[in-house]
Amino acid sequence: MPNRDGLVEPEPFTPQREKRVYPPLQWWPLRVMNPWHKFGFLVGLWVCGFVISAGLRLWIPSDVVLVVLAPFTVAAQVALARSFRGVDESIHARRPWWRLSARPRAGWWLSGFYVLSIAGFLRSNHHSFAEWIVLVEFAFWAVAFLNSSIRLTIVRRRTRQGGMQHAQ
Repeated sequence: MPNRDGLVEPEPFTPQREKRVYPPLQWWPLRVMNPWHKFGFLVGLWVCGFVISAGLRLWIPSDVVLVVLAPFTVAAQVALARSFRGVDESIHARRPWWRLSARPRAGWWLSGFYVLSIAGFLRSNHHSFAEWIVLVEFAFWAVAFLNSSIRLTIVRRRTRQGGMQHAQ
């Protein structure tokens, strides 16, 4: 509507963000795509691990509990990493065995986090056997996420180059 001077006041531009719609949680095989569901599963894993380790510590020394639970913790983390899917990933297709993240950047960040944790661990002195088990677990995750990101980067570059060659 023009004002007295005949000018039309500009309306503020508010772009409407398109809300992402995630597929529902699939229980068998487990496929988690919603970020809040992923967060819930990670918190659930942490809470279950805490409750189980606290219960076992009533009868078993702490270092032994850590050694006993480490393989189960790694197996649960691998299962979740394989079940968490990105928005652009199919929930039906199988992932390659090496793929742990939807995009390379997530793997780079997680790998860096584990490398920094290892560096902080190695700076301190007097480590128990259980702490060395955690160090090995962190080293495994650092290498696994690094491998995943490197391979995802290579696959994406090959896909882009293949698409460019077909376009020409």
